[in-house]
Amino acid sequence: MSVMENPLTRGAKQNRLPDFTAIDPAHVIPAIEQLLAEYREGVERQLETAPEQGWELVEAETCWADALARAWSPVSHLNSVVDNEALREAYNAGLERLTEQANWRQQHEGLFAVYRALKDAPDFELRPPVQQRIVELELRDFHLAGVDLPPEKKSEYREITLRLSKLCSKFSENLLDATRAWTRHFENAAELDGLPEAELNLLAGIAHTHDREGWMADLNAPSFLAIMTYARDRSLRREVYEAYVTRASETGPCAGQWDNTPVIAEVLSLRYRLARLLGFDNYVEYALCTRMAESPQAVLDFLLDLARQARPEASKQFAALEAFAGQQGADTPLQAWDIAFWSERYRQAQLGLSDEELKPYFPLERMLAALLHVSEKLFGIRMVEDDGMPAWHEDVRFYWLENRHGQRFAGLYMDLFARRDKRGGAWMDTCQSLRQTEQGRQPPVAYLTCNLAPPVGDQPCLMTHHDMQTLFHEYGHCLHHLLTDVEWPQVNGINNVEWDAVELPSQLLENWCWHEEILARYARHFKTGEALPQVLKERLLRSRHFQKALFLVRQLEYGICDLRLHLEYDPQNPADPLDVLDEVRQNVSVVPVPSWNRFLNGFSHIFGGGYAAGYYSYLWAEQLAADAWERFLEEGVLAEETGEKLRKEILAVGSSRPAMESFVAFRGRPPEPGPLLNAYGLSVEK
Repeated sequence: MSVMENPLTRGAKQNRLPDFTAIDPAHVIPAIEQLLAEYREGVERQLETAPEQGWELVEAETCWADALARAWSPVSHLNSVVDNEALREAYNAGLERLTEQANWRQQHEGLFAVYRALKDAPDFELRPPVQQRIVELELRDFHLAGVDLPPEKKSEYREITLRLSKLCSKFSENLLDATRAWTRHFENAAELDGLPEAELNLLAGIAHTHDREGWMADLNAPSFLAIMTYARDRSLRREVYEAYVTRASETGPCAGQWDNTPVIAEVLSLRYRLARLLGFDNYVEYALCTRMAESPQAVLDFLLDLARQARPEASKQFAALEAFAGQQGADTPLQAWDIAFWSERYRQAQLGLSDEELKPYFPLERMLAALLHVSEKLFGIRMVEDDGMPAWHEDVRFYWLENRHGQRFAGLYMDLFARRDKRGGAWMDTCQSLRQTEQGRQPPVAYLTCNLAPPVGDQPCLMTHHDMQTLFHEYGHCLHHLLTDVEWPQVNGINNVEWDAVELPSQLLENWCWHEEILARYARHFKTGEALPQVLKERLLRSRHFQKALFLVRQLEYGICDLRLHLEYDPQNPADPLDVLDEVRQNVSVVPVPSWNRFLNGFSHIFGGGYAAGYYSYLWAEQLAADAWERFLEEGVLAEETGEKLRKEILAVGSSRPAMESFVAFRGRPPEPGPLLNAYGLSVEK
C-alpha cells in the first residue's frame, strides 16, 4: 500500500479530517512507521545541513510532529470508543513506537543543543513571547526526559517509560474487559421493583443488544446507577455494587480475571524509579515540574486543610441521611450499596425533588441547545451540524463552529451514548490543533465523548441534571482547545497547560447549568414542551448544596490517596496500596466502605490516564473556577464583555504563558479560597 492509499497518512499529509469509515487496524503500523521515518530523517538532515538555523528546525519539526499527531489521534480515539482485538493490538504496537519516538526525540543531544542555543542567543529576548515560551518549555521537557543522563541511564529511562506506557494501556484494557464481562439478566420486572420507566427502558435496551428478552443490567455507568439509585431489592443493589467495585481485581464475581493488582504495584515502582533516575526524591516532585503547585507539601496542605474543614459537615450530612433511612424502616447502619438509594429518597423528602421527576425536562436535544446558547452569548459561537462527515458510529455527530461573521474556524465530534465496546466515563481529546500549513489554516478539531443512556424506542435520551453538568464540563475542555488564537500546537489549546489548571474552563462552564435563565428557557418536557415548573426549578437550585460536603470528602479521599501513593513510596518496603487507601479513608471519609472494595483497581485516572500524582487538580482548578465565576456573578452571567475577556485571557492563549498569569489577567488578582469554600457551604475562616 502506498503512503497516499493509507487513510491515516493521507489525512495527515493533505490537511483532511480522518476518514473513520476507511480506517482499518492494518493501516496503523505502516502509517506510524512511515511518519516516524520522515520525522527522524528530517531532523537528522536539518541538523547536518543547517544546524545554525535553529528556528527553521523548530518550524520543520512542528510540521513533522503535527502530521504524526494527526495520524495517531484517530487511532487512539478509536481504541477508546470501538474496542476490538485487532484494533487493540495495533494501538499497543503503535503506542510502543510512539513511546520510543518520544524517548529518541527528548534525549537527542543535537536537538537539545539547538533549543539551548536559541535560549542562549543574544536576540532571544527579542523573539515573540510565544517563541520564547516554546523554547523554555522544550528545554524543561528535555531535562525531564533525561537528556543530561549518561548513556546507561538514558537506556534505563527508555526502558522504564516504555514499560509504563504498556502497563497503563493494560490497566485500561483490563478494566474495560472486566466491565463488559459481567451482566445480570431479568425475566421478571418484579425483580426490578423501584426502577422508573426510563430506567426499565434502558435495561430493556441492553437486553436487546444482547439478543435477549426482558431486561439486563451491565456495569456501564447508566445501568449501574439505575440499579444503585432505584432498586428496592437491597440484595440486588449489593450484588451489582460488588460486581462494580471489584472489577479487575482478585476478588468478586470475576475474581482473578483481568486483575490490575500487579499492574498497580509495578506502575508505582516504575514511577518511583523514574523520578529517582532524574534526581527527584519521589514521583510527586517530578510530576509537579509541569504544574502550578509549587511543592508536594503545598498540595498536601491544600487537601488536608479542605478535609479538616469539610469532614465535620460531611459527618453531619451522613448522620442525617442515616437517621432518615432508619425512620423509613431501613436496616442501619447503612452500607455502601445503600447510599445512592437512600440519598435519592432523602433528596425527595427534603427538597421534593427526584431525578426521575426531572429527567423528562432534560432531553438531550434541548440541553445541546442550551449549550449552544451559552456559547453564542459569551463567545459569539454558532454550531452547524455536518451530517456528511465520516464517523466511527451512526450516533456520532459532527459540528462546524462559526464566529459572529459566519466564518468556520473549528470542528467538533460528539459521541454521547454508552456502548458495550466503549470506555466508560466522559472526556475530551484533540483531533487536530490550530496551525498554519502550506495548504492554509488547519482548524482545531476536538472529540467530546460521554456515556449517556441512549434513546430507547420512541423515548429520546433523557438526562439527569448531573448529566447536563458533565456535558457542559467536557464542552468547556473543548472550548479551551477550539477557541485558541495561538498557531503553534506546542502551546495552543490544552497542550502543555499546567495539569492543575486544565480543569478551569471545564469546571467553570458547569455553573451555567444552574443559571435560572438557562433552565427556564431550555428545561422543557420532552413530550409536551412544558417548561420546568417554577417549584421544581427552585427545588433544583436549592439542591446545589445537597450533600455537597459528602461529595467533597470523596474527592479528597481520591486526591490524598493518589498523592500519598506516589509521595511515600518506599522501594525497600512498599506499602500495600489498599492499606494506604484505608488509612486515608479513616481520616477523611465518613461513608462506610466494605473491605472487599477494590476502587484502586478501577482508578483509571491515575493508573490508565494522565492524572498520576495529579488527581488533586480537580479541586485545585475548582478553586480557580469558583473564583472566576464570581466575576460573572458580579458583571452578568451572560455578559458578552466578560465572556470575551475569558476567551481572550484564558481560552485563546493556551499555554503560551503560565496559567497563573492568565488567571490574573482575567480576574485582576491571584485566586482566593473563599469562593470555593462558599460553593461547598463551608465558612471562610478569618
